[in-house]
Amino acid sequence: MVIQRSWLTIVVPLVVALALGFLSGYLPTAILVVVLGGVAVAALLLHVEWAALLLVGTAVFEDYLVRVDPLLVKGLAVLLVGAWLIRRCGGPLHQRVRGGTFLAGLSFVVVLLLATVAHNNGPTGLAVLLRYAGFIAVLFVLADCLRAGLAPARLARVYVVACTVASVCGIVSYFLGEDRRVGGPIGDPNDFAFFLVPAVPLALALRRSGRLTWPYDLAAAIVLLGLVGTLSRGALVGVAAMTLFALLTRMVRVRAALAVVAVLGAILAVTAARFPDLVDTSLHQKQYVAGQNVSERLDLWSAAGRMTLEHPVLGMGPGSFSLHHREYMDQLPDDVNHPLDVAHNTYLEVSSELGVLGLLTFLALLVTAYTGAWSRWRRDGDPVAAAVCAGLVGTAVAATFVTEQYYLPLWLLGAFGAAFSLDRTRANV
Repeated sequence: MVIQRSWLTIVVPLVVALALGFLSGYLPTAILVVVLGGVAVAALLLHVEWAALLLVGTAVFEDYLVRVDPLLVKGLAVLLVGAWLIRRCGGPLHQRVRGGTFLAGLSFVVVLLLATVAHNNGPTGLAVLLRYAGFIAVLFVLADCLRAGLAPARLARVYVVACTVASVCGIVSYFLGEDRRVGGPIGDPNDFAFFLVPAVPLALALRRSGRLTWPYDLAAAIVLLGLVGTLSRGALVGVAAMTLFALLTRMVRVRAALAVVAVLGAILAVTAARFPDLVDTSLHQKQYVAGQNVSERLDLWSAAGRMTLEHPVLGMGPGSFSLHHREYMDQLPDDVNHPLDVAHNTYLEVSSELGVLGLLTFLALLVTAYTGAWSRWRRDGDPVAAAVCAGLVGTAVAATFVTEQYYLPLWLLGAFGAAFSLDRTRANV
C-alpha cells in the first residue's frame, strides 16, 4: 500500500511534469492552453455551482458556441452532471424531500423511454432522446443545487446578464445591417425571443431585491428592445399574457407597467426616426412571410394532431415528427425556403411524439413548478419566485407558437419552481 501511494502521489506527477516541461519547449502555446483548460475543467468539476452558473450563462449563446465547437454545448451539460456526480459521491447535497416537479420529471422520463422502445426512429430518434436526456438532467441538477445553497437570485442574475449581453449583440447586428430581425447569438429570432421572455420579469424582480435599481432597469429595457426587434409574434403574445397575469395578481403595479411601456415606446420611436429605412425593410419582410407562416403552422399543427390521434398513448416516438409529419399533411406549402421539421407548437409536438401520456407528464412538470414558485411568493413575498410564475406563464403561452422543449428556459424555470416548492428558507442575494 505504501509503494502504491508513493507511485500515485510522487512518481506519476513527476513524470507528467517532466513530460509537460519537455513538450512546452516545442509547443508552448498548445501546452499553455491544455494546462489552463485542464485547470478550468478541474475547478468546475469540483464546484458544481460554478458549472451551473456557466451553463445557464452560456445557454443563450448556443450558436456562437457551436461555431467554436459543435460539441461544446453538450460538453457543458456533461460537465455540470459530472460535477454533480462528484459532489454526490460525498453524500446528498441536502436533506429536503423532493417535491412534485421531481416526480413529474421522473414520470416524463419513463414515458420517454417507453415511447423510444415502442418506436425505433433510428439516429433521429436517438438524437432527440439525448437532447431530452440532457435537459432533464440539467433540470434535476439545477434544482438540486438551488435547494442545496445556490441562491436563486444569483442564478437569475447570471441569466439576466447573459440575456442582456445577447440582446446587445443582436441589436448591434441588426443596426449593422447583418440581420433583418434581431436574432443575436441564437440563429432563429423566434427561439432567441423565447430566451428573452423570462429574462424580463427576472430583471424586474432583481431590481426589487438589489441595492442598485438602475442596472436592472437598463437590462429590462435592453432585453425588451431586443425582444421587440425579433418580431416574434408568439413571444410578444407571451409577454402580453405575462404582463396581464402580473397585473391581475398584483405582482406589478399599473404605474410601473405604464412606465415600462412608455420607456420602450420612446426607444422604438427614436429607433424608427433614426433608422427609418432599416425598420421599414424589417416590417415589410415580416409582413411578406407572415401569411405563409400562418398557413404553414396550421398545416403543421394539423399534422401533429393527426399523429396524436392515430397513436394516442405513447405517440410515434422521439424524433417522429420530423420524420413522418409529411405523411399526415394534405399538401405541402408551395414556397418552402426552410425545413419544416418542427411543429411550431411545443405541446402538439410532444403529444405527436410521446402521446397523451407524454404531454400530461410534461404539463405536470410545468404546473408543479408553477405551484411551487406561487406558494413561495404567497408565503414569503419572494420577488424571484413571483418572476418565475410570470415567466412560466409567458413561456407557456409563447410555446404554443414555437417548438421550445429543446431550449433551456422552460427547464430552467422548472428548476426554480422545484427548488421553491419545499424550500422554506428565504433566497439569498
